[in-house]
Amino acid sequence: MTVWEKTLINLQKGYGKLMSFTANASERIKAEITIVRLRMQIDALRGTIGDHHRSIGKKLLEMRDTDALPGSFALFFTNSEITAHLEKIERAQKDLEILLDDLRHESDALKAVSVPDEERSA
Repeated sequence: MTVWEKTLINLQKGYGKLMSFTANASERIKAEITIVRLRMQIDALRGTIGDHHRSIGKKLLEMRDTDALPGSFALFFTNSEITAHLEKIERAQKDLEILLDDLRHESDALKAVSVPDEERSA
């Protein structure tokens, strides 16, 4: 085998390793960007839930100050504003669970991409 043939074989091997590395790096970057986006959506939903909790608390204090607070605590939740906020909280919590599931899935995908090809085949 001549020097040029060995050089060509080594260049082909190097090219294959480089392509493998770039494919793994690309997938990892995509997964990390998706995770960051999901975390931002999760934080926004948690903020929304907090806002609704504050609105319910504010309404409770307003009703207490004006002596409009129902005698029974169960009657408090029949107030239309409070009921609307509670429904929005439930929807946001369902969306939050979906996003957390997506985040877990992306995290698992990121772990799979992080494993070198040699370890996967073993």
